Amino acid sequence: AAYENNVPVFCPAIVDSGYGVAYLQNRQHNSNFDITIDQMKDFEQLVEIKSRAEDSGVIYIGGGVPKDFIQLTAVGVCLKSIKSLGSEKVYPHKYAIQITTDAPHWGGLSGCTFEEAISWGKEAHEGRNVQCFCDATIALPIVVHALAERINKREKIPDLSWLFTGLE
Repeated sequence: AAYENNVPVFCPAIVDSGYGVAYLQNRQHNSNFDITIDQMKDFEQLVEIKSRAEDSGVIYIGGGVPKDFIQLTAVGVCLKSIKSLGSEKVYPHKYAIQITTDAPHWGGLSGCTFEEAISWGKEAHEGRNVQCFCDATIALPIVVHALAERINKREKIPDLSWLFTGLE
């Protein structure tokens, strides 16, 4: 369904999950079973999507590798601009929501505040950021419902078909 609608799916740290185990089990039973995921290409494509966007917003559910994967797109776009433009410009995410049960005092990425991300240029200093310390099964449906009530549906959906060029 994602492919048919030109919606990219990125998989940071997919092997660090039940999917990694399921992959091994399937390989044991069928040596022809194969899935190839190029995480470097994933990152390169996500940075390109970010670089083509005027503004970007993110929703973090928890943290860890997936959170850092998205945050680092801002750094990646900055590095691309240094090479192509010869000057350093920061391209932070303008909007951010984080839902986490982790707390900042433990020092991990899952609970770190937006001040940390702002200091690295990953989130905009003047951006609109909200951090919610709550279980995602409680908070996410409320956030989705609120956004659906307040934000109009886009008339023009972004065309990301260029990501799929040459894959057939």
